[in-house]
Amino acid sequence: MKNVLPAALLTAATSLAAIPHPALAAAPSPIAAPSSAAARSSAAAPAVSATAQVYDEDSRLLAEARFDAPADAFTVTKRITGTERAYLEYRYTTPAGAVQTGTQWGSRAAGETLRFRHDFAKGRQVTFRVCLEGDHPFNPCSGADNGENWTLAIA
Repeated sequence: MKNVLPAALLTAATSLAAIPHPALAAAPSPIAAPSSAAARSSAAAPAVSATAQVYDEDSRLLAEARFDAPADAFTVTKRITGTERAYLEYRYTTPAGAVQTGTQWGSRAAGETLRFRHDFAKGRQVTFRVCLEGDHPFNPCSGADNGENWTLAIA
């Protein structure tokens, strides 16, 4: 038997999905170069901090990374004991359209937080994910390699 949404629910879901978040609507795409209109705009999107977390198959928190927008900095914290290190990967598009990527490694010690400062342009989108190194029977990252489900913040 097929699962079919009633037409009213389908219309409501479609309508809600089309409503952009104000902070995201004002920010340029993290992948595409900004349009000339976006480049001329002096109004930057409001800063938005965000946290990415990765869990194991038993829903234990393994690691987390946070982008603190006012401080323009990432933090990485490993939450479990063991020899693996937590790390974050980020992507950012400069105002000139160049894509910057990077990896920042956390400590091997559980609970220790390391901070990494940046100088991202105000109002620009930063996407990132947190991972736990090593071989695991599950995806040890908060997002996929291709950028899907990465956490979004605005510098």
